[in-house]
Amino acid sequence: MFEDFFININIMIALIFTYMKIRWSIREETHSAWKSYVIDGLCGGLLGWALMHFSIRVGTETLVDLRFIPILLMFLFIGKIPTFISVVFIACIRFIYGVNISSYSALVMLISLFIGYVFIEKFTPKEDSVIVRGMYMVIYSNIVISILLYYVVRDFNILIALTPTYWVMGSIAGLSSILLVNYMRTSEYLYRKYENESTIDFLTGLKNVRNFDSIWKYSEELANKKGKPLSLIMLDIDHFKRINDTYGHAAGDFVLMEISRIMEEVVGNKGSVFRKGGEEFAIILPLFRKEQAEEMAENVRSRVERHRFAVDDETKLSVTISCGYVSYPEIVKQTDNMVELADVALYQAKETGRNKVLSL
Repeated sequence: MFEDFFININIMIALIFTYMKIRWSIREETHSAWKSYVIDGLCGGLLGWALMHFSIRVGTETLVDLRFIPILLMFLFIGKIPTFISVVFIACIRFIYGVNISSYSALVMLISLFIGYVFIEKFTPKEDSVIVRGMYMVIYSNIVISILLYYVVRDFNILIALTPTYWVMGSIAGLSSILLVNYMRTSEYLYRKYENESTIDFLTGLKNVRNFDSIWKYSEELANKKGKPLSLIMLDIDHFKRINDTYGHAAGDFVLMEISRIMEEVVGNKGSVFRKGGEEFAIILPLFRKEQAEEMAENVRSRVERHRFAVDDETKLSVTISCGYVSYPEIVKQTDNMVELADVALYQAKETGRNKVLSL
């Protein structure tokens, strides 16, 4: 019997790992909450079915397995609606195996587990961790299943061996699965957090220079292959060092964040805004011709010039920016050196008075 439970546990762990990986990839492409609920619920049901397929037969009609664990995991980590879907799915599958007192007992068990989990969640202190709440649910599950086994088996010799074995293996399987899912969830969160931070500027929330390189390369390839226009604007805050020296770095950070917000508002979904480093920014404008790029740069410049930067209750700063831009194919005939030429145009704008938009 221990060997059969051990096989169940290994199957369960392998399926949980596979499901979690697939679930995250599906969630990235699924924007409908109800669609996600159904997918999660059916996957939980399939995990329960797989565990039933490797059930341990006790007597002629009774099947013993760890099908409560998918229900528990769904409830702890995903939500009540997917859990209910899993309950319905597993119950239907159990009746396919046979309509008898054991199948009806299994239905009662699933419903009792769901209701019990709801009460445990409601009355468990909020400060308790998911591991603690999970163990309460595992203990409750063992109690419910033991009562139902007593009702359907009615053979003391079988129960005296089966019940403690089920408690031990069910507790091990329950705790292992909770720890596994919690670990995978935390690892995935940290991975995505670090992945996001590697491409997003931590201060302004704009895409960073690493993101600029990849998006610019893609934009170049698209322009060259399709013969589509492409524009690039480089921007720099005028006398930014003076702001830091006079009002402090906190004021300088505030100016950077405000200008970033202004650029995002002006550009919208027409292009991509980046912080390239320090006080320098870039805007990639696919499909923008020279006149459109110049208008966009001027809109950003004028918005910044009109804006009053309230660095504290008493101080409002006036800040200006300089812009240099290039456009393909009107200004340059190839995209290879557009970044360098936009930098040259920006340098000329700063050298000839600042607070202006220039092109080569």
